[in-house]
Amino acid sequence: MTFRRSAPSALSRAEHRLRDLRPMLRPLADALRTRDAATLESQVRLAQLAAPTGGETRRAALVADAFRLRGFTRVHTDRVGNVIARRPAQEPSAQPIVCMAHLDTVFAADTPLLLRHEGSRLVCPGIGDNARGLAAMLAIADTLGVPGLDGDATRLGHPVEFVATVGEEGLGNLRGARGYFDDLAADGRVPLAVLALDGPGDERIVHHALGSRRYRITFHGPGGHSWADFGRPNAIHAAGRAAFWLSSMPSEFRSAVAVSVGRIGGGESLTAIPSLAWMEVDVRATDETVLGRADRQLRSVVRQAALDENRGHTDAPMRAEVSVLGERPAGQLPADHPVVALAMAATRDGGRDPLGAIASTDANIPLSRGIPAITIGAGGRGGGAHTPDEWYENADGPRGLVRALTILTALAR
Repeated sequence: MTFRRSAPSALSRAEHRLRDLRPMLRPLADALRTRDAATLESQVRLAQLAAPTGGETRRAALVADAFRLRGFTRVHTDRVGNVIARRPAQEPSAQPIVCMAHLDTVFAADTPLLLRHEGSRLVCPGIGDNARGLAAMLAIADTLGVPGLDGDATRLGHPVEFVATVGEEGLGNLRGARGYFDDLAADGRVPLAVLALDGPGDERIVHHALGSRRYRITFHGPGGHSWADFGRPNAIHAAGRAAFWLSSMPSEFRSAVAVSVGRIGGGESLTAIPSLAWMEVDVRATDETVLGRADRQLRSVVRQAALDENRGHTDAPMRAEVSVLGERPAGQLPADHPVVALAMAATRDGGRDPLGAIASTDANIPLSRGIPAITIGAGGRGGGAHTPDEWYENADGPRGLVRALTILTALAR
């Protein structure tokens, strides 16, 4: 979506800030461009190492080793599996700036991860989402240098924590981001801002966190023979009725919510009245209040579907259960927030028109807790995300890297 014109003062301040920082940023940008081939090589290496949600250990070890090879001495894996590399600053107690990129992919551990070339495109599962984000984070860390080790390391006023997170995709339920920010809160630390790098691209700025709730709905009935016991409650009939009603839910919320029945199953055989049926439902909205209303409506629909299927059968009635599989909080930053304005200015500085976006990413967690956060792409072009034919094209790839470096450096300066 095109940005509405933000408050001139916020954008003007951001543009002035970047102009003031240009002498410092120019050599950093040149270094990123020089290292572009190495960044792409790192991206390919990461993509070819399986990292299904819940099985990110090997890729996490590779990222941790990469930080150590770059000279980072404060690298550790936290209690949930995130890799954290801390870059110190002139003032150790200053609020940190957090740069995040998720480790996991949607692909099973046994998915073939063979790279193939189709013209200028690199095709491989996970090559963009999120091997690109991880490679970009490593490249930026390398470019900024390590204070105390590199004599020409960029001097920053705020420490930067580079965090490679687990469990971002699907039913990972943002486990890594939750764990990381929970631990910060327990230590009494509040980041100044968060920049998440996710996939390719150099125009979009995600500042609206798309909230979601994922459910597994189960219907339990008495079952029976399809002829001899005809008339008994049918679990699949109840599930079908509920699925039909759920499909009409968005109209009740005036398009403020999206509801999708993603999977459905059940039954014992063709000639039996099924005693069990289940379905998984994804509900999304940009507002927590709307998600709460949708939750209540979904539970009401499920109860009514079971009641209708029972049709007065009290000896062995249909039962329905609703389990929450995952919950992602919603949140947002206004377009005139200084962090969003800075991202807009950096995008324009790179010759692109910034586009506001809504998405579900690691940034959902800090946004829901009042911490300024945005998600951006890490350069280049891509497509086919979450499919075996996912592709990446390094067209103007350094442009996105420079944008990310510019935002991060300006925040930490």
